[in-house]
Amino acid sequence: MQRSTKVAVLSVSKRLERLLIFLGLTFFFSLNASAQVGPIDHPAQWPQVPSGTGACSTQKTCADLAPALIQSALKSPTIEENLRHLTDSIGGRVTGSANAEKAVKWAVEAFRKAGLDARTEKFTIPAGWSEGATKVTVVSPESFELRAVSVGWSPATPKGGVVSELVDVGDGSPAEFSKAAARAKGKILLVHTKTLNSWQDLFAEYLNVPGIEHRARTAGATAILWMSTRPGLLLYRHQATFDGRVGDMPEAIVARQDAERIASMLDHGHSVRVQLSMPNHTTGPVESENVVSEIQGREKPKDFVLLGAHLDSWELGTGALDNGCNDAMVIDAARVIHSSGSIPRRSIRFVLFTGGEQGMLGSWAYARAHRSELDHMAAAIVFDEGVGTITGFSLGGRKDAVNAVQEALQPVKSLGVKAFTTDAFVGTDNFDFLLEGVPTLVANQQESDYLANYHAASDTFDKVDIPALKRQTAIAAVTAYALADAETRIAPRQSRAQIAELMKETGLDTQMKAMGLWAAWENGARGRELSGQAPK
Repeated sequence: MQRSTKVAVLSVSKRLERLLIFLGLTFFFSLNASAQVGPIDHPAQWPQVPSGTGACSTQKTCADLAPALIQSALKSPTIEENLRHLTDSIGGRVTGSANAEKAVKWAVEAFRKAGLDARTEKFTIPAGWSEGATKVTVVSPESFELRAVSVGWSPATPKGGVVSELVDVGDGSPAEFSKAAARAKGKILLVHTKTLNSWQDLFAEYLNVPGIEHRARTAGATAILWMSTRPGLLLYRHQATFDGRVGDMPEAIVARQDAERIASMLDHGHSVRVQLSMPNHTTGPVESENVVSEIQGREKPKDFVLLGAHLDSWELGTGALDNGCNDAMVIDAARVIHSSGSIPRRSIRFVLFTGGEQGMLGSWAYARAHRSELDHMAAAIVFDEGVGTITGFSLGGRKDAVNAVQEALQPVKSLGVKAFTTDAFVGTDNFDFLLEGVPTLVANQQESDYLANYHAASDTFDKVDIPALKRQTAIAAVTAYALADAETRIAPRQSRAQIAELMKETGLDTQMKAMGLWAAWENGARGRELSGQAPK
């Protein structure tokens, strides 16, 4: 889910554009923080995981150890098969689904085969969801079916579906709605889109959605059909809400050629009637699980660095680039470090989060459940952008960490890890750690073929460049080890006042307000606690 951004308030940078296609893609959705994530088990209830067993007491510096870590990753005997099983055998992994449960069990077993124990940590999301047999049919003036899929967490249509005149609202702008307002009440709306050719196009797609949905509700529309932004007949899944709740209006994505066909009919004066049937399946609150493994540090075992990725995915494809490749990478990075026989000063926790596509719910749950430990958290390192070449890391606005990170990551400079940016953004699983004042690193990556297959039926195993994934594993393993083994932390945990200042400096505050996240920060439901507030 999955992207990072510069988050410049006055201009749209490439990082901002990329942010909006992360798992999170929470740009335009309001989160009800007090109800979003359900009961979370207390950390004291979780069993302690024996880790580091089998490793010798050799204590090499990261610089000395890095070549061996890199070679172990590049020669990995298991990462390809691990990814193949996750994608081809298990497939798409929607949070709360049976496949997501299978993926959690797979991850626990994969960590154990890598030589480490693993545990699961449970949390609750407000609703479970799965798509029914979506069917969109033009019933007049001719009869034919449109190829379409439901938007994620969209509500079901009434039994028998909805039959209505189709109203074209163009690109959904206020001007287009003004022209169509008198005809929109009780109707199904068709919204046009540009073909997706660039990060800018995808940015615009997501930026425009909340206003269109608001105008559709205000106009009293019954449902929305979105013209697919992808060429050919490629279909993909986006999210109707990002708080884990079911949306309030049925929405579907229609294959581009089919949408253009009915738009042409309307343009030539035909009255088009459509039947939309989406018998989606929804439930009440459902339990989900994060998967956690750990190598305990030799000198400061209570202090830790986290290396993570989101385990859930959409199910039209098999979630290979988003984000199965990085799940396999995190597990293999654990294998690489564990098998090196060297233990860093601090612990390293390897975490696979669920609930990522529904609004980074798993990482938020983890941050809340482990809040009492966050003073000991040295850094969160997150990967969520496929296997494009890593050019460096975004440091979440932490200018004070740049020099230390540059020094610590000298061992991977030869692999192209050179650019360290200080942008701060919403969009992937570093976000809640950033709001807690913990230094974060998100991989800056070239797009490769991630964008073309994003959330789509084409996101399958064959799209993953395995040699590139092994190279990425080498970088992840060295990065985690380097930060865990450094003599001093790369930067201290920030106070709430310092986090607020970072938000102003980076424009993160403006972005959070646009995304509906600001109230949760202000009332202390999300991020470092308010003064006098009891830890949650």
